[in-house]
Order: sequence, then C-alpha cells, then structure tokens
Amino acid sequence: MSTQVSVCNHRIYEVVIVFLLAVITGLVTGVLLTMLGVSPISAVGAGAAALAGAFSLGMTAVAYIKKQDA
Repeated sequence: MSTQVSVCNHRIYEVVIVFLLAVITGLVTGVLLTMLGVSPISAVGAGAAALAGAFSLGMTAVAYIKKQDA
C-alpha cells in the first residue's frame, strides 16, 4: 500500500501574513492620527483606509512575486 502524499498550499499563509501586516498598519495609522489630535472618527476611517490599501498592495506584491517564480 502506498501512502497519499500531502500537498501543502502555502497561499493561505501568504494571505494571513499580508492580512496581519495590513491590520497592524491600520491600527498604527489610527493611533498615530489620534495622538496627533485628529478626531477619533476620522482616525478610524483613515486606519480602515490604510488597512485596505496595505492589504491590496501586499496581495498585489505577493501575486507579482509568485508570477516571477513560475
């Protein structure tokens, strides 16, 4: 009997790492803006925008790097 060879898809790890970095970027942006005196609602909005932008840029970079490896 032969055993099944498991194939590990590392794509999920790439997405999780990029997501965590984007969350950290969004939180730091919100906190820094709050410390600089921006209203909390505006700081939350800017943090959310930073999170979305960082995630988009990160996934674009991951896709570009993966394409270069192929």
